[in-house]
Amino acid sequence: MNSMKQLENKIEDYKRFIITLIIVSSYFFVGTLISMYVYHNRLEDLMVTLTLIGLATAFYFTLKLTDFQRKLSEEE
Repeated sequence: MNSMKQLENKIEDYKRFIITLIIVSSYFFVGTLISMYVYHNRLEDLMVTLTLIGLATAFYFTLKLTDFQRKLSEEE
């Protein structure tokens, strides 16, 4: 019973973290577009790298989330 509650809490935390990573990655992407076309900065590579790292991390946590959901459904 206690492990099920811990899994449910972990699932909720992962969902929130995935949403946060996607939002931050979208801000980095918009910042990349603004710096490329408005300010003509040389930070495009850094911003694109940060965007891709954020999205890759969100994808990794999505895979972990499906594992936790599968474990939860097996325990029920």
